[in-house]
Amino acid sequence: MAPLDGVGQRRPPLQAKPPLSLKGKEMERIRRVFDEDSLGKKFASIASPREDAHMFRNTERHTMPCECIVELYELLWRWGHRGNEHAGFTKNFGFSIPDTIVIVKGKPYAWYFISKKDGSLLRKSEGNLQTSLIEKKLCHDRGDDEQQPCATWMPMASQFPEARCHSQTVEFMGVGRTRHLLSALKPTHSGIIQAFVEPHGISNFLVRTVQYMGQTSMCVRTNRSVLGKRDGSAFERCATFEGWEGLSSACSRYRSHRHPHMEELILEAGAMLSQQIERERVRDMLFLETSEHVALHFKVTREHMLYFVYASVISERDVILQTRPQLLMGDACMTEALPYQALLPGGADRQSTPHRPPACLRRYQEKLQARALPVERQEGHALRQSSVPPLPPLSGEGHSSQRRSLSARRSWQESTILPRLGYAFPEVPEGPFHVTAASVRPDPSGYVYVPPGCDHTTLKQPLVTASSALSARQPALRDMSCRSEQGSMSAR
Repeated sequence: MAPLDGVGQRRPPLQAKPPLSLKGKEMERIRRVFDEDSLGKKFASIASPREDAHMFRNTERHTMPCECIVELYELLWRWGHRGNEHAGFTKNFGFSIPDTIVIVKGKPYAWYFISKKDGSLLRKSEGNLQTSLIEKKLCHDRGDDEQQPCATWMPMASQFPEARCHSQTVEFMGVGRTRHLLSALKPTHSGIIQAFVEPHGISNFLVRTVQYMGQTSMCVRTNRSVLGKRDGSAFERCATFEGWEGLSSACSRYRSHRHPHMEELILEAGAMLSQQIERERVRDMLFLETSEHVALHFKVTREHMLYFVYASVISERDVILQTRPQLLMGDACMTEALPYQALLPGGADRQSTPHRPPACLRRYQEKLQARALPVERQEGHALRQSSVPPLPPLSGEGHSSQRRSLSARRSWQESTILPRLGYAFPEVPEGPFHVTAASVRPDPSGYVYVPPGCDHTTLKQPLVTASSALSARQPALRDMSCRSEQGSMSAR
């Protein structure tokens, strides 16, 4: 059955992915990235405790370069009008898009929005690309509150220096800052102005999905500050992937009791969009190198709707670190057969098979079932149905009858939940050492006879002896003891 999207519609399932299997050279390169990342962090800090403390005090260094791919909005608009099954964009792709205005060299180039009539992704005509209409849409019913962000400015990513913006940092703007930016656009401004998407929680967050070696992974970054707090700048309260790592916390899962299906929906939407980007050869259109990858960023609103915010270009190192759980499962130590696995109690070639539970677990289940049965009368006293069952006797005939002898207890081979192998137990080689005892023979009368010449004062026998030395010495000791017995008999 096809999965449900955010509005309850059926969408076609994705293509089945083959199991991940990494070769030796690929895994060595991935392990090197993991080791460099773990060695570069001291005491579980971002860089070092001293550098982290300095970064927390210096707020001017919290902004990090972050650019978006503006061509992707044009591609989404085209993909939404290719004769899909439904007219609504959300029904076909599983996510929506906020109002996004593309700015090229200081002038509005395109305005993408979701239609309220049928939910399709539309683009405004050239006559409606006016800064007054943009300001009315973004700042309407906002008042003059500068603490709450209403729009986001994000520069454009390009391989050509003349097409890029003069600043590569993201800005979260209030009403006043948005009006100032729209009235003071310069030819060096190239990027997008996007309506701020209110998150469903008290803090701002973003979900980033990447695809590497056929595996789709996610990373959820949540800002450490409360979004509605009045102190601090808007960037400090909204930045996730756009700012310093210390401003937010990262997690590889998205969990919420309000929408438990959202994690699956995000992974499916990210995988579908990544496949579409690869099919349309967007990497070649953007002139991306082999070490650069496209990352997709999503957000969930208070109405439990999934929104696509922007796409950016990140390095291969960040992609490998984000896909760590999936890549580790493709390691040779996880995919190849374990040598001598039959020496372990249990183990199988592919997967575990269910077996009978241990005797202790069965006895515990029987005890719970016995307590659930109606309580009968005991010793002439009627007990109520809701009364606590009597305790078993601690001593006497009843307690001794419940215990089993050691010989009657079952071995672990008969009552185990561990899987069993289809072949016999391998032969265990003999150990290199043996523990030996003193060679004494008791007489029928109780007297211990020690052969002559083998007294502890004249011969010291080690307690731990090598197997080869023990096998070579045992015939010599046997011959010496026989000669001593013959000499004692002739003396008598």
